[in-house]
Amino acid sequence: MAERFKEADERIFKDVYICRKCNARNKVHDPEDAKCRKCGYDGLRPKNKEFASE
Repeated sequence: MAERFKEADERIFKDVYICRKCNARNKVHDPEDAKCRKCGYDGLRPKNKEFASE
C-alpha cells in the first residue's frame, strides 16, 4: 500500500463532510451549522479516513 503523507491527508479529509441523504461531498468549516450543498439536508458525517478491509 502507498505511504500516507500528512499534507495529502489534510487536503483530502480536512473539513470534508458527506451528506447522509444524497452522499454529496461538502467542504464546510463548521458542520454543526452547515447544510448539504445539493439537497439542503443538515445531517453530515465526516469523510472516512480508512476503508474496512475484508
